[in-house]
Amino acid sequence: MDVDEVGRLLFGRPCRLRVALWIHGRGRERFYQSEPPLEVIPQSAAGTELRRFVHLGMLTEHRETASRRVYYEPTTSALWSIVAAAARISPLAK
Repeated sequence: MDVDEVGRLLFGRPCRLRVALWIHGRGRERFYQSEPPLEVIPQSAAGTELRRFVHLGMLTEHRETASRRVYYEPTTSALWSIVAAAARISPLAK
């Protein structure tokens, strides 16, 4: 099985697993909404998928009044352990 099939079956959309693996690979580093590369997630889908992770408690969202950028920061949610397990077996994470 490839990462897209695992993502579709486990997470609903292949890009959801890809973006979760990208975030996991960065550690607890804060990032802005348009930062994930196109090979990870299309810009048109990034905001929607990141908000799903906020809803799940995996990310916190920060909006700065002086900037239009939306920043996200990973939380210590236990759900990241699922992503960590996927990273150990995913060819994408290597």
